[in-house]
Amino acid sequence: MAPGVILGACAGAAVIWVFVLAWHRPVPSEDGVSYLWMAERFAAGDWHAGLSTVFPPGFSLVTAPFVALGLSLECAANVVNAVAFGLTIAPLAALARRLGPDLPHVEWLAAVLFLSGSLLARVAAEVYSEPVFLLLMALGTVAGLRRKDHWLGLLSGLAFWVRPEGLLLAASFVLARPRSAWRALPWVAAGVFALALLRWFHGHGCDPLPILGFHEARDDLPERGDLFANAVAIPGAWLEAFGPVGLLALAGLLWRSSRTATDAVARRALWWQVGLQIAVICTFVVRRRFLLSCALPVVAFAAVTVARLPARWRALVVVAAVLFGAIGAWRGRIDPDRIAEREVGAWLGSRLHAGESVTGDLTRVVWFAGQRPLPPRHFDVEQLAAMAMAEGVRYFVFSERRSRAPVLEARLNGLFGRMPLPESLASMSAERGLVVLRRR
Repeated sequence: MAPGVILGACAGAAVIWVFVLAWHRPVPSEDGVSYLWMAERFAAGDWHAGLSTVFPPGFSLVTAPFVALGLSLECAANVVNAVAFGLTIAPLAALARRLGPDLPHVEWLAAVLFLSGSLLARVAAEVYSEPVFLLLMALGTVAGLRRKDHWLGLLSGLAFWVRPEGLLLAASFVLARPRSAWRALPWVAAGVFALALLRWFHGHGCDPLPILGFHEARDDLPERGDLFANAVAIPGAWLEAFGPVGLLALAGLLWRSSRTATDAVARRALWWQVGLQIAVICTFVVRRRFLLSCALPVVAFAAVTVARLPARWRALVVVAAVLFGAIGAWRGRIDPDRIAEREVGAWLGSRLHAGESVTGDLTRVVWFAGQRPLPPRHFDVEQLAAMAMAEGVRYFVFSERRSRAPVLEARLNGLFGRMPLPESLASMSAERGLVVLRRR
């Protein structure tokens, strides 16, 4: 079968797989509801509100036109992520071929290994921004390998609009071939300046990346910036993020291909992408999802490793990777009982009167009640109590599974009391550990 046909089939399977996982998703991710809220604001023409969160706006801006055309928010995000996930396969295959020009089947091996990534598929289905980010990174990496530095810089700048790590795309090529790749930097700077100008124009100052200041002020991440502890945590997070593909990639990272100059540049650029992404993660906190920012070089190097195996072993490894990924993606989905957050939020939203609001420590409940999602951080008891005391707060929702729950409820007891829920909501709320307080 022609390689193009196989790649097309893998891309189609990737799109379908994301939709299947999304169909069985009870709720979007917690970050996902913020992206959805932003997309809703952009679609409504409310750019000031859409740019007022700490999240980069790129993913939401891509989703917004589909919302404006009439798709529901979640459906629009699913379309964007599924298509981006599928489209990434072609440039990824080109990267693998550049790493192993003399290896058989390396393109479709990269496609299958990318498709088999359980965490990759799940974040695509749970309304994270990684699929759009990885598509831009893949296209930009191909442009860099073809020495189209203006496209490298432009795509790096666009990736920055989705995730700040987009700047590392251009940086990896500047380090890999410094004599010429510096020409990408003005285009990167233009992308960063354009986002700063957009935020300034809509009343938010000239800071293109407010999430950095937000994280700097956080008091709920004691491990933030602990370089040694974070470096120690990387191997475990690496295995959680990539599974067996991550182990295969390590072998590919150490293997040297034929000594052509093009191969050397490709290896150096992808090496730098992995190294820079890990370095940035270590300056913040280690989470397995953050490592997906270097998924492209990981999968490409893993494909090189598999392509070097004898045919029988190659088939065995591919089958094992696909089974591991499919089972992991299906079993690792958001807990089904989180549907309670959707149902309780929608029910509370239907009971609100003008000037009333819902708050608490469950951002999805707040979102489904029609409110702006909470900032992406953990709150202590005093912070939550202050949120509850705000004018207009009618309902307060929290999880009794968290250790602070008894102290929090006691703190609010004078002003709030437990609210009886309809029987259908009461049973699912009890199963999930949701408590709804109503102002007395």
